[in-house]
Amino acid sequence: MAILAAPAGAASSNQQPRNLIPPSQRERLAEFERRCAEAGVPLTSQRRTVLESLLERSDHPTVDQIYQTVVGRLPEVSRATVYRSLETLSDLGLLKRVEHPGSAVRFDGNMAPHHHFLCTRCGAMEDLSLESVRGHDELVFVGPGPGAAEELAILVRGTCYRCAPQAAGPTSSATD
Repeated sequence: MAILAAPAGAASSNQQPRNLIPPSQRERLAEFERRCAEAGVPLTSQRRTVLESLLERSDHPTVDQIYQTVVGRLPEVSRATVYRSLETLSDLGLLKRVEHPGSAVRFDGNMAPHHHFLCTRCGAMEDLSLESVRGHDELVFVGPGPGAAEELAILVRGTCYRCAPQAAGPTSSATD
């Protein structure tokens, strides 16, 4: 697991950092190479390009969006190769699949623990820090019967800051 660092000057010995900074793209690519070697997975230019294209984004792209970026760099790549590369990268723990009902699967290169905000108007998805959900530390999963939870993920649905002015509608003037 990668070590996360607080932003420079963000925390003194008395404060907890509000936001964690994910490792740099260079560190993530080195981690990719290490995990491929450990797992005996060939280190291909297609896999590397798929990971690079995801790490350059923070908008939780779909497979089609990633494919469009990758095909711009590797014109001979197929959509199936991008799908398989994303699956392999997920199996290696280098990205997360973000799934929610009624929407295409998205991919997240931010492996630091966090939640997501989904705009119900435009479909934008953004990362939320753990601290943005008050009481996060006390959340406990109590599932039915035997089993083990692998992740507790919170998806907040609402109107993003870009759509909020549109949602409010035109302002009315009281000139009557």
